[in-house]
Amino acid sequence: MPDDKLQQAIKHLSIADVYLVASEARHGEGFNPKAAHALEGLKVQTMHVARRSEILETEKRDQFLLRIVLGFGVRWISESESEEGEPAIRALVEADYVAEYLMDERLEQEAIDAFALQNASYHVWPYWREYLMSQCERLRMPRLILPTRQFPDNQKQ
Repeated sequence: MPDDKLQQAIKHLSIADVYLVASEARHGEGFNPKAAHALEGLKVQTMHVARRSEILETEKRDQFLLRIVLGFGVRWISESESEEGEPAIRALVEADYVAEYLMDERLEQEAIDAFALQNASYHVWPYWREYLMSQCERLRMPRLILPTRQFPDNQKQ
C-alpha cells in the first residue's frame, strides 16, 4: 500500500524549485580547528529530517503547490569532554531547504508523506552536499564529501 501511495505522488508531482530557508554554521565555544590535535577524536553525527509539508492553491484551476521542508545537519562532537552526559559540540553545519512541487491533482496526506520521506530528499541532496562542503572549508573543518544520490531508472519498467 505505501508503494502505491508513493507511485501516485510521483505521477502527480513535478519539481518546481529548491531553495535554502535557514542555515547555521559555527564552532563550539572555545574550539579552534587549527590548534594542534583539535580534530583528533572528533566524531561526526548527521541529521536528516522531513520537517513539514503544506499544500498551497495556485492561480490555475486544479493545480496546487506542495512545499516540503527538509532539514539536514552535521556536527562534530567530542565525547571525552562532555557536560551532563551530553557530547560537547565542537562544530556544526545545519540547513533547512524547501522543495516545491507542482501537483496536478490533490493528493491524500499518506501519498504526500510517502513522497516527502522517500523522494523529496533526492531533489535537495545536491544542494545540501555542495553547501556542506563549502561550509566545511569556511569553518576549517575536515571536508566531508557526501555520496551522490540517484533515482533508480524505473521509467522503462
